[in-house]
Amino acid sequence: MKLRGIEFRNAFAASGTLNFFGNGWWYHFWYKLLFPGFKKLLTCTFVAKTTTFDPRPGNMPLKPNLQPKKLLPDCIKVYPFKGIALNAVGLSGPGAIALFATNIWQNRTEPFFISFMAVGKTKKDRLEETKKFVVLFQKELPKFQAPVGIQVNMSCPNTGHRTDDLAPETFETLQLFAALGIPVDLKVNTLFDIALLKEIEESGLCDIITVSNTVPYGTYNNDINWRRLLGRSTSPLEKYGGGGLSGKVIFPIVIQRIRRMRREGIKMPIKGSGGIMSRREVELMWAAGVNAIEFATVSMIRPWQIKKIVDRADKLFSENHYQN
Repeated sequence: MKLRGIEFRNAFAASGTLNFFGNGWWYHFWYKLLFPGFKKLLTCTFVAKTTTFDPRPGNMPLKPNLQPKKLLPDCIKVYPFKGIALNAVGLSGPGAIALFATNIWQNRTEPFFISFMAVGKTKKDRLEETKKFVVLFQKELPKFQAPVGIQVNMSCPNTGHRTDDLAPETFETLQLFAALGIPVDLKVNTLFDIALLKEIEESGLCDIITVSNTVPYGTYNNDINWRRLLGRSTSPLEKYGGGGLSGKVIFPIVIQRIRRMRREGIKMPIKGSGGIMSRREVELMWAAGVNAIEFATVSMIRPWQIKKIVDRADKLFSENHYQN
């Protein structure tokens, strides 16, 4: 897909899928050996793990090499047979200054996205963080060898912020990122108000909307039987705030939201994300009118599906089914 004249691949590896710099996680070494098609993940448009401006321990402490200190972090619960995962990583990371200082992003040779989220306690704090990040990014931007975009994460459920609190400041946040002059990807969850998204489309402040981030634990009680799904009445990540659900269970919620967005007149590019576990979900996203797909959980619990998903996305979206 093309944004601001830059050609990106039709399948995106969602933020966190390949860590901050595209090198992935420790278990990817074994996946590459066991599942040859897993290497296809590296051909996707890379989206860096979401960074904050300041260092943030989150709930998954990292080693200097940015791998988890614990082999199996307790802030992630994986249910392979159910095709789901619950996570409350909480945006662990060394902060934007340290990440830019490595010059790894600047030396990438293929178009990609850096993901950012402000996590201050107040709106004023969050906008100040965003301003500092934009200034830092502007300073580094001339050093980049490849085209880069910014993914603005306004919906992580693991930072102590509610969607209703963050959504109203989206305009001001996007206005700050406009100074970069690069593609802007707004990442939201399915709780984000569609009327607000229509206003954002009309503003021209972003180039594409990614729907959806993980579904916060305890929401959508009419669609998700949380007790039956997780085998308990409370979240196994309750001490971390509950976590966000990803995987096959959220796909119907995401696809319904995207269809509604199109029905209500949103014409700008949409990237479908959430619950894509096989090429069948790619086909349903395509039929719903998305312009590209983004996935994460499948790479962790269904690694043998990666090649099929990427190949199907490349074929379907190269046909330009839905044009803005």
